[in-house]
Amino acid sequence: MRLALLDEKQGRGVFLKRLWRDYGEMLYMVPVLLGILCFTLIPMITSLNYAFHDYRPNSRDEQLVNFGLQNFKRIFTKGEDGGMLESVMYSLWVTFRYSILNIIIGIVGSYMLALFLNQKTKGIKIFRVIYYLPVLIPGLAGTLLWKDITASYQAGGYLNTIFLALGLPEYSFYRSPDTVLPTLLLMGLFSLGGNCIMWLAQMKNVPTEMYESAELDGANYFHKLIFITIPMTTSMLFYMLIMSTIGGLQAFGNVYPLKDVAGKEVEFIVVQIYESAYLGHDLSYACALSWVLFVIIAILTAFVFKTSKWVYYGEDA
Repeated sequence: MRLALLDEKQGRGVFLKRLWRDYGEMLYMVPVLLGILCFTLIPMITSLNYAFHDYRPNSRDEQLVNFGLQNFKRIFTKGEDGGMLESVMYSLWVTFRYSILNIIIGIVGSYMLALFLNQKTKGIKIFRVIYYLPVLIPGLAGTLLWKDITASYQAGGYLNTIFLALGLPEYSFYRSPDTVLPTLLLMGLFSLGGNCIMWLAQMKNVPTEMYESAELDGANYFHKLIFITIPMTTSMLFYMLIMSTIGGLQAFGNVYPLKDVAGKEVEFIVVQIYESAYLGHDLSYACALSWVLFVIIAILTAFVFKTSKWVYYGEDA
């Protein structure tokens, strides 16, 4: 009898271990899956439903009416026909212009900064901390801070106050259409520390034996950079290219607070979506425009993946 009970307990223990081995790990995925379901999939399905209807915010009985493609037609129809094509194309032009330049400057600038911070120099860790500190400032707070710093002399802008004290002319920064984009790109340089940390982590994974062998063959710093460092960090370049493209096309927090100063120069596509939904109360059109942006991002991401043969993932890839 005792042996039977002992065998039964052991059998239960083995069963519970197998159950935990097979399904226990999945419990850790439940919060992530719930987050994706509640905050991604359900909102996407809801927005798609809104995009194919007309939204009536003041109606208590039926807020979604007239199923059809009317919201998408507005996006691709010219203004004289009641469409928004000119406005959408301008927003896409402003968005793409900023995104392309920001991607180039961000990736190249953070890579050069990482090369500098990767040197074995005394006190280099202090510089790493200094360059990373601006990343800790939230994007919206940083934008508002730069908005005050770059204000006119009459408004108490610190930079223009310094310029005038040095005998230099006042700079328009966000107040002139010709200087809005350069100012946005300039302020973006202070957030290079985030990408720089990832570049440093990737550079640390490059085997030192490769550099030692190259030195024995007479390679200098630039030879090692071009033929070892850059090829061995292309996987991180691939990741940053995708994330920078998505982030650039979805830029909002770093530009919308400047709308009252910069005007149409910061009329990015996500800014137009936000204003259509919450200022114009045209939620259906905003959802349709969001799906157009989603398709654009998906096409660009697929193109990057399709042309990713240059990416090196390691010997086991």
